[in-house]
Amino acid sequence: MRTHQYVRQERQIAAADTNGIRERWLWGLRLLRDPKRMQPSGLQLVKGVIEELTDAAKSAGINLSASEIRYRLQCARTYKTEAEITKALGDFKTWWSLIQDNFPAYETDEDEPPADHRTPAERLRDDKALAEEAYGSQPVLDGMELFVKLDPATATLKDVFRECEKSEDMTANFDRYDRKRRAQANRWLAASGGDISMTIADADAKVYALLHAGTP
Repeated sequence: MRTHQYVRQERQIAAADTNGIRERWLWGLRLLRDPKRMQPSGLQLVKGVIEELTDAAKSAGINLSASEIRYRLQCARTYKTEAEITKALGDFKTWWSLIQDNFPAYETDEDEPPADHRTPAERLRDDKALAEEAYGSQPVLDGMELFVKLDPATATLKDVFRECEKSEDMTANFDRYDRKRRAQANRWLAASGGDISMTIADADAKVYALLHAGTP
């Protein structure tokens, strides 16, 4: 598996002017979302990944420890959004002080989207891949084809923007639903202790028990 992006980010961490908190967080997000290196449960790394990453860093003249990798993953699990890491950066000036305080959690708006760990080049590459998947070898739709519901001879630009808003509202609703569904799945997984073979009913019972623990 290729490790060049991890090594590239290691160099950015070393060159960071602000103690590299944000850069370490982005590195941790990348690893946390790496399907080739993280087990499907999202709780454990694939066997051998720590050695792979530390050896790659060593080959580039960078010292990276297993404990440092675990701290970065903890940071990424704690701060899932830009708003959260921004609050952490406001309260902590060094990576070590953030570790010492055990990565305190911050409240955030439930509609806040997950942070994007990708570089601009990666986002461009992924967008191109999505377009190719959707349209194959055909060129991306031109202006008229994007608004097939509107009659160009009678529809106004006001109609165009109304169509955009309707589509964007629908997408936002789907995105909000997906985030809530993912949050619930994560609650069940945490309550199960990472046992993905547990039934939904049993996991939900554990969540209920945890929420009402100590309640008379």
